[in-house]
Amino acid sequence: MSELRNVVYKCWKCGREFTFEEGLESFIKAEEREGYTFLRCPYCGFRIIVKARRPSLKRVSSV
Repeated sequence: MSELRNVVYKCWKCGREFTFEEGLESFIKAEEREGYTFLRCPYCGFRIIVKARRPSLKRVSSV
């Protein structure tokens, strides 16, 4: 579960980046109403989010 908290997500609509905790904390009240956990953009409230790409390149050694 700690790996999820380190992941950076990006909103599909507004394009802002946020962490798992920021997206979850912004809609705790909505979670109580609906009875399940969901993740939304803390800035615009849009439900479609994607994982953001790493800022650096991943190096892979050739064989």
